[in-house]
Amino acid sequence: MSYLELCLRSDSFEYPGRARRVVALREKIEELAPPGSAERERVDDATGWAGRGYWDDLNVAAAQGQAQQAVKAEQSVLVTDALRRAARGESGESGEETGEDLRAAELAAAVELLQGARNAPLRLLLAHRVEAYVLTFVASFGTNKALVWSGLLDFSLWGWLFWAPVFVAEAKLRQAKKLGQERVIARIQARHDEMHLPQSPPEDKRL
Repeated sequence: MSYLELCLRSDSFEYPGRARRVVALREKIEELAPPGSAERERVDDATGWAGRGYWDDLNVAAAQGQAQQAVKAEQSVLVTDALRRAARGESGESGEETGEDLRAAELAAAVELLQGARNAPLRLLLAHRVEAYVLTFVASFGTNKALVWSGLLDFSLWGWLFWAPVFVAEAKLRQAKKLGQERVIARIQARHDEMHLPQSPPEDKRL
């Protein structure tokens, strides 16, 4: 399998022999990993990029970007709901009560990091994430154009400053994700260590 990947990545002009072996190697893999098998899934994952054009790569990158944005949007909704419950005084899982649930630990960490009056603007941005991105783009683009058209500057990047709060909010979510993962790993490690603690020998009760 690794040799097939090497042949697929090799330049046909520099390594014509490797390029010719691709067909034979594919036929061999067809025999060893028939369609529908678990081995075939791993083969397809490893060689799925072969034969794709630039347009295919662009579509794949766009689909991955949309999936990542959907995950971030869902995380923003969950964090906003948790913050509202915390503001109402409703009970929720704290960092210690989430156990080894990774998603719950990340959510609890986000709530902790976004508490306080100084993080109120960040909470507002996350609660209206799509609107915040649209308004920030309009403000940034409009500011740059206004400074250039007014003759004050020949080229302006000052409008990018409007993106600072958005980037800070996204950084908070990434920090919460990392913190939640670290906590879950620590709990799993602690549980593993407790399971493998050496048992103390029985005490000698003889007088």
